[in-house]
Amino acid sequence: MGAWIMLLALLTMVGEWYGRCYGCLEEERIGLLEIQSLIDPIHLSLGDWVDNSNCCEWRGIECDNTTRRVIQLSLWWARDFRLGDWVLNASLFQPFKELQSLDLGWNGLVGCLENEGWFNVSALNYNHKINEGWLVGV
Repeated sequence: MGAWIMLLALLTMVGEWYGRCYGCLEEERIGLLEIQSLIDPIHLSLGDWVDNSNCCEWRGIECDNTTRRVIQLSLWWARDFRLGDWVLNASLFQPFKELQSLDLGWNGLVGCLENEGWFNVSALNYNHKINEGWLVGV
């Protein structure tokens, strides 16, 4: 009986470790890599955003220790300015269900696309911290 308990405990620990080895949840990792491909396609400022690495340790990312969800996303000055002005598609932030802080300052943001999905910017703005400078022209 003791061997079964030890085996169960070992499998539980391995399962916990495996589930946390890449940090944030898969849907959020995919979302982060999509954002990276749009704002830093040649990996000048977000070079540590590499698939198969712990996305909670990437530059500008903070995750909740319990849920592993991204709670802070700081992309201050992350966008390659050679791309020109940025019109934000707010649906890029849909995967981040527990996002509390968003900083998109100094990225050449000039507005938002309409009807490109839904992201509750107003809730983030009033209930949590947001860099208001990114809302220029909205």
